[in-house]
Formats: sequence, C-alpha cells, structure tokens
Amino acid sequence: MMFIKILIFVLAGVVLLFLLKHNAPSFAILGELTLVAIIVLAIVPEIKNLTSLFSSLQELSVVSEASLKIMLKAFGMLSVGAVVADICRDNGEGAVAGVVELSVKILAVSCALPVFTAVTEIALTFFNR
Repeated sequence: MMFIKILIFVLAGVVLLFLLKHNAPSFAILGELTLVAIIVLAIVPEIKNLTSLFSSLQELSVVSEASLKIMLKAFGMLSVGAVVADICRDNGEGAVAGVVELSVKILAVSCALPVFTAVTEIALTFFNR
C-alpha cells in the first residue's frame, strides 16, 4: 500500500514540477529537491527493515558485520550519487552530472577496498596451498 501512495505522490509532484519549470523556473530545483527529500523520508522505515534483514542474514552466514556495513555504505553512496546526478541532468548540467557519477564510483570503490583486499587475501591463501 505504501508503494502506491509513494507513486501517486511522485506523479503529483512531477506534474507540479512540470508547471513550476514553465511558470517559475527559478523555483523548480527547490521543488525537485523537496520532492526527493520527501520520498526519501517516506522510505526510511523500509530502509530500517532492510538493514535488520541484512543483520539477520549476517548471523546465518560467514559474512562479517564490517563487510556488510561497507557494502551497504557503498550501495547508499551509489544510490545518492545517482539521484544527485539525475537532478543535475534535469537542470541542464550534464557535465556536472558526469563528474558526480565518476566521483561517487571512485569513492564507492575506495570505500570497498577493505572487502576487495580480504577477498584477495583469501584467494591467495587458497591457491598457495
């Protein structure tokens, strides 16, 4: 049910943004940022459910809690970066959007380096036997 409410809210927001862009373009970006913020706040409870599910899965598997946190952090960074890049593109800033996407990808990889290092060490230990 929450899914349908969010979709209806988004459609109404997009219509309002369309009207803003044509009638008051200077306020369009503020409206877009407000819409994004409201949507994110609406899904925060679902994000909490997702993190508790990951915690439950972590207890059942051999994945360390630190690795799980790193993967979730990288996913969050990439998701937020994609939204910011889309907002930049919507406002005619394609070059800025490209730089945002590249920056976020580099930061996500650097954030995940401890996981890559651990996997590499395990692989080397396995193959050197």
